[in-house]
Amino acid sequence: MPAIRHLCTAFAMLAFAGQAYAAPSCTWASTAGPLSYYIDLGAPWVARDAPIGTLIGTVQTFATPEVTGREIRCVNDGTGTLTFQASPTGALYPGPLPQVGPWDVNGKVMETGIKGVGLYIRLGFPFNGAGSNTFTPTDDVAIPYTGENNRDSGVTPLQIKELYSTMALIKTGPIPTGRQFFSGQMVRSQISFLGDALNIHVSGVVQQAHCTLLANPVSADPVQLGTYTLADFTGPGSYTDAKDFYVTLSDCRDDPAGGIASAYIRLEGAKGSVPLEPAQGVFSLDNKPGSATGIGIQLLRSNDSPMPLQQDEAVTPLVVDKTVLHFKARFFQTAPTVTAGPANGALDFTMTYR
Repeated sequence: MPAIRHLCTAFAMLAFAGQAYAAPSCTWASTAGPLSYYIDLGAPWVARDAPIGTLIGTVQTFATPEVTGREIRCVNDGTGTLTFQASPTGALYPGPLPQVGPWDVNGKVMETGIKGVGLYIRLGFPFNGAGSNTFTPTDDVAIPYTGENNRDSGVTPLQIKELYSTMALIKTGPIPTGRQFFSGQMVRSQISFLGDALNIHVSGVVQQAHCTLLANPVSADPVQLGTYTLADFTGPGSYTDAKDFYVTLSDCRDDPAGGIASAYIRLEGAKGSVPLEPAQGVFSLDNKPGSATGIGIQLLRSNDSPMPLQQDEAVTPLVVDKTVLHFKARFFQTAPTVTAGPANGALDFTMTYR
């Protein structure tokens, strides 16, 4: 009988030991200390005048090993709650942003240290709630992140070893000119029982696609439209032969692996000229005393379609080093009667790159 009592006690001790192992806990599998991950986003390009909220480069997905091979292991028998929190080391962009793909990024874009460039990070397994051995996000898998585990993890512990993440750079404002580099710890985190859990370091270079307008960028200024007689104008809507001219953009920079930007032009009346039919590219003469009447000037694209005025119009994708914008211009009859005289007009133009 004493032997039987001793055997029962041993079984009771074994059962108690098994319950202690499964109780909610997180431990370092090897060396203690926060896990560290380093991710390089490369050197993506963005058009200089792209609107706020534009994706810079592409969305990238990573599987990043911990620098020294360390890991965290957590177990849970379902009797308690384990918590993991990840937060940015710096400020979050405070303004509204448009959706990026399927994601609402508002309140989740971190400042990178480059003015006008924000970083958006989404965590993957084991922070996506995909199993009993994962953390389930209380809101979303984007950082700032809070996740909980209150389920029985079973025979497979919750392991944090390789970091699965998705990252995107987002334009949040004007970006300084030149190559802009950032590097540093962007994320810190806390986990139950251990405190500091993991740190995410991110680096990258942001480059802007744009061109420069040098002195005298227009091939002929003024463009000579020619001399005509009144008989050349047969009624409203009639026009003369179009004359070619071009605008040269210099020092153009764009992604050599595949351009991402186009040149946009905005045309406004100048020196007394005003738009008459903006959608048709027609504007008035300068209306100086003695000028011709009943005609204006029409601006055309290189394919002879009207070039609209008073709005930003895409012209052509950028060509590295030099981009040439081809246009045409002609006289255009605007009234039933035309009178002779000097026929001069002018437009101002503004270039943007998107």
